[in-house]
Amino acid sequence: MKTFKANSLVAERYIVGPIDENTYLVYEENAKEALLIDPGSKSKEIVTRIKELNFEKLTVFLTHGHGDHIAGVEFFRSNFPNAKVAISIEDSSLLNDPDENLSYYINESVTIRPAEITIKEGDTFRTGSHMGIARHVPGHTRGGMVLIFDEMVFSGDTLFCESVGRSDFPGGNTLALVQSIKSKILSLSDRIILPGHGPETSINREKTNNPFLNEDAFWGM
Repeated sequence: MKTFKANSLVAERYIVGPIDENTYLVYEENAKEALLIDPGSKSKEIVTRIKELNFEKLTVFLTHGHGDHIAGVEFFRSNFPNAKVAISIEDSSLLNDPDENLSYYINESVTIRPAEITIKEGDTFRTGSHMGIARHVPGHTRGGMVLIFDEMVFSGDTLFCESVGRSDFPGGNTLALVQSIKSKILSLSDRIILPGHGPETSINREKTNNPFLNEDAFWGM
């Protein structure tokens, strides 16, 4: 586990599952509510940590509906029956369709119950005094979402360190992916980016070093 902290906002990163997916526990110090972003596996370590911090409210935020990001949802529901799961309407059908959510990539057949919350552009998710804003970023999936705080961006599989998410899966779109990243993420002031796989990065680093965000270079590959 690695911890990122900016002001009083904390993000704990846990690398889980067979393809090293990043699950994040996000909270303000001493706050009573937390966000669990993309629980990709049944992690007893994360359950123990949530119980240790004694949150009164837990919201599970799904950046998209692929199996490696949702496989742990029912496990956390069983441990925290009052938790609410949130996903975009465009990706909601992936939750109970193993073929559509590509869970064969993790050698599972993942199905989970419908989400309690439907995320749309501009919805907000709080922990203490910190407010994250959801933005729709199609391209990796039709309903991909990022969650943007003043200090951090949780980018799912849309944007990685000096790379971008795949757009060749069903529902993917290369042009939409690049446009989404530029308009919804790189237009922000510099802050840390915490992706769905791999190491952390920053907006300024991606503006300067990401070769996939030059459309000519991208399409020429």
